[in-house]
Amino acid sequence: MKKTQRKYIYSNKEHTKKGIFSTVLAVLSFIFLMLVIIVSYSRRGNVGGSFGATAFLCSVFSAGGIILGALGKSEPDKFYLFSYIGIIWNVVDMLIVSMILYAGI
Repeated sequence: MKKTQRKYIYSNKEHTKKGIFSTVLAVLSFIFLMLVIIVSYSRRGNVGGSFGATAFLCSVFSAGGIILGALGKSEPDKFYLFSYIGIIWNVVDMLIVSMILYAGI
């Protein structure tokens, strides 16, 4: 009978706090963008300026998330999973805002 070998990794590395916060900003931005899109679609485009301000705030969150993800990636001896997730997701959020602006012009 073959013995299965279990590999344990003992490390004192942690995830970067900036990377985690970047991912949190990306999730918040995505949720609010989806709410803006759904409500705007259900009202057939008759929405006030607060929805535009929300989309602008989402783009500010995304820009801050990209910066935080890059800063988290530059920390030595850490895990970078959340930094990568935050950067990629924030770029996707920025692309969504860009598509909304392009479609509105």
